[in-house]
Amino acid sequence: MNKGQLNLQDNFLNQVRKENVMVTVYLVSGVQLKGHVRAFDSFTILLESPGKPAQLVYKHAMASVVPSKNVHVATTREESAEAEEKPVALQEESIQSVAAISSTEEPIQVGS
Repeated sequence: MNKGQLNLQDNFLNQVRKENVMVTVYLVSGVQLKGHVRAFDSFTILLESPGKPAQLVYKHAMASVVPSKNVHVATTREESAEAEEKPVALQEESIQSVAAISSTEEPIQVGS
């Protein structure tokens, strides 16, 4: 792994845990588990579903983890540090600025 890269798996799981995003875990057997990631380590994920006891799921039994909404996952250490340092208000302001610029530009015509 490059010095500037993060562990993508840990970063993704930590982000869905911090944002309390509901996930669907598909097991290699075809079983679907839905819940919130409460904790994880190198080999397991603790998945909590409303009204049910928490489940310790072994990663080797998992095929994929699908979040119920988009989750931004930093792929470099610099990107991760920037996201933690930058206040949410500034992020929203940047998005609004880009939207304002995009809406004032003329459409680009391709071809003739």
